[in-house]
Amino acid sequence: MKLIERILLLDLVKRSRMKRTIFYILLLAFCSCAVQRTTTSEEFAKDVQKDIPFKVTELKAVSGRENTYLFRSDGYISLLPDYEVDSEGASMIYQTTFAPTNHTQPSNVIWRNIVINRKAKRVLCIDRLILNGRTFGYVYVLQSETARYSDSGTFHWDVSDPKLLLNVSDAIEGMSELSVETLNTLMKE
Repeated sequence: MKLIERILLLDLVKRSRMKRTIFYILLLAFCSCAVQRTTTSEEFAKDVQKDIPFKVTELKAVSGRENTYLFRSDGYISLLPDYEVDSEGASMIYQTTFAPTNHTQPSNVIWRNIVINRKAKRVLCIDRLILNGRTFGYVYVLQSETARYSDSGTFHWDVSDPKLLLNVSDAIEGMSELSVETLNTLMKE
């Protein structure tokens, strides 16, 4: 009788181990399905948001425009601009043209900041507009092709290289018509 009891006990232990193993395999399968994986475009947008030198409430890709984002902030952003752009698209270097005593952005101009991330080989052109005391605007991203962002990189040369500043300037000027168009629409209202 003892031999039969031992055989039954061993069989029961084997079955419980097998059930446990099957349970853990199923649990891992369900957990891996529940994990949300981010796409490279979402990772790219998060990295762009980290490069912006002020707090942004919302950042959304502009449809139909590659590497262009619309941002919104809940309040007024007092960061001084690098450039000021008027309603006709003419830009002036802010800190050499204007005395930095007036820190309030008028509603009829665009304040532009340029951010260079040499490590990521990325340049951001941030155009800010004011509407009802809140800041919103566009972020134009110039991204070189890198191993991390081969899909988002639209330039085959290093946009963060100071020797290629003229090329970067031309690219930024070509992208910013959306900001000027938005400013002119707001001024008509």
